[in-house]
This record gives sequence, structure tokens and C-alpha cells, in this order.
Amino acid sequence: MKSIVLIASLGSLAIAKPTWSIGQKVDTKSGPVTGHASSWKPDVSEYLGIPFAQPPVGDLRFAPPKAFTGSKPIDGTKYGKNCPENIGGPADRSANATAGEDCLTLNVWTKPQTGEKAKAVMIWVYGGGFGMGKTSDILYDGARLADDNDVVLVSMNYRTNIFGFPRAPWLKEKNPALLDQRLAIEWIRDKLVLRMIILWLYADNSSIAAFGGDPKRMILFGQSAGSASVDMYSFAYAKDPIVYGLIAESGLASNPATPTVNASSGWFQASQKLGCGGEEAGEKTMPCMRTKKWEDILDSIERRGVTPNLGAGGFGPSYDGISVMPDYNKRRAEGNFAHLVSH
Repeated sequence: MKSIVLIASLGSLAIAKPTWSIGQKVDTKSGPVTGHASSWKPDVSEYLGIPFAQPPVGDLRFAPPKAFTGSKPIDGTKYGKNCPENIGGPADRSANATAGEDCLTLNVWTKPQTGEKAKAVMIWVYGGGFGMGKTSDILYDGARLADDNDVVLVSMNYRTNIFGFPRAPWLKEKNPALLDQRLAIEWIRDKLVLRMIILWLYADNSSIAAFGGDPKRMILFGQSAGSASVDMYSFAYAKDPIVYGLIAESGLASNPATPTVNASSGWFQASQKLGCGGEEAGEKTMPCMRTKKWEDILDSIERRGVTPNLGAGGFGPSYDGISVMPDYNKRRAEGNFAHLVSH
């Protein structure tokens, strides 16, 4: 009887919602993260640079991401590294001065001390022609949405250009960048490693719930290439979308944008320039390319500035039947996509 009373008492403590302190430590599956107040919305807690995937280096370069879990404290007061962007050129590496391959991080803006106890969650996917883009862009600061609309705002980095869409013809999963996006969404949804049975019994201990978000009300939204990513996501995960709603702002899944003719020419041109051999070397180019510095790999591809990084010889989404489909018009006609709240 005493044991039952003790568990009931502890359960009551677990259910009770403590007062929220701006930037307070939050337990996540990646480790405890401490944030700070937004610089222009001081009532909003800002958590930056939280890793959701292992660094995509070595054998993970050009490969699907692997989930990250950890227990070390995370400083959430500054953005993580940007993923290497297809901007600038060999003579202007300053354009990627804050970049690096260990870039698969996400950011959270939240205001749990007011409004709903379990807030809707908006997950942002940036654009950039699949060749560039980063969450640290000042335009993507989520504090305003969190402050004005009583939501939790999350943004995630994903790999772009040759790192996210290598177009090496033998790869089964040809679009690691789109798998980066999926893994981030799984991180947001997934439950924490259980440290106390009381949490398991009495609380929703998903990662986003720890920030005041509702994992059952998550909306994925994006613009341009981010919008196309959202639409492609609805087809790739028709039966398991995780999210509740989708917002595609000026971009759709489009078969003409993902050519099948000469799609691998950019990969082999880069491997040839880097001394790894060309088309004749085939799969042998991969282990060689994984030994090169990321800066040299970026310098080996055509710099296209702000123009789309698509087309033959470019690096963007290509059909693999996993994250990108070859028959979107047919699937639309058949209703073979996630039937969610959409805008």
C-alpha cells in the first residue's frame, strides 16, 4: 500500500507543469540542451544547433544519415555549422566560412510559459534550388512565429548539392538530403531515452513535448526547393507521414525537374577533377571521393550562384522510388499520397 501511495504521489509531481524559465535546460535524445532568450523576442526561448544525425563524414558522406543520440550537455545559444553551399567559387571560400559537413542540426523556438500547454509544431524546410540554403539565414528566425502565433517553430539543416544529391548511378538511396529531412522529423517526434519510469507512466516524453510542443499536431512547411521537398515527402511517406499537415509554398514534386538522361555526368566530372577517375572507374570513385576535403569537392563542381542546381550535370533530386518517385502525375490521379491537411 505504501508503495502505491508513493508512486501516486510521484505521478502527481510528474504531471504538474513546472514554471518555465527562459532558455532553461531541456532533456532531448541528443543530450540536455540549454538555450537563451531570443535577441528580439525576449519571451521566446531559443535553442540552436541541436544535432539530430551523426556527422555525415567518412563512410556516411553521400549516404543516408544515421540517427544521433547523446548525453553530453549541448550549448544551444548559437547555430551549428551550415552545410556546404554551392555559392562563391574556388577563389572565394569565404562564402562557406561558417560551413562544414558536421551540419545536421536543428533549432527550436518556443514560449511554453503562455498559451496552450501542448502547442502546434511548425517544421521549416528552406529553399535554395537544392544547391544552397541554411537555417541560420536571418529570414528563418522562428521567434516571431513562436511569439505571435503560440506555436513551437523548428527548422532543420539538410545537405545540398553534391553532398545531398550525389547522383552516383549505383546508389540505391539517391537523395540523402531528403532522408536528412525525414530523420529530423523523426527526432522531433520520437520519445526520449527513458531515464525514469515515472516519466514513461505519466508524461508524453517525446523530444518536442519537452519544448512544449504537441507531436500529434506537427505541420511541415517549406518554400521553393523546401516546398518541393514537402510535396515529395507526401508521396514518399504516404502511409507514415508522421506530421499532421503540409504547407507547400511555391514548389511541387515535378518529374521534369529530375532528368534521367545524363544525370550522373556531374558526379563523374567531379571525380575526374579530383583524381578519382571518371565514368570508366565506376563505383571505385566513391571510396576515393570520401577521402577528399569537402572544400575540394565543392570546388570540383560547377558553381551556379543562386540559380537552380538542377538539370543534367547538376545535383538535385533524382528518381530512386524511395524518396523521389518517377510518376507523380499518376500518383496524384490515384490519390497515392498522404491525405493530410494541406495548403
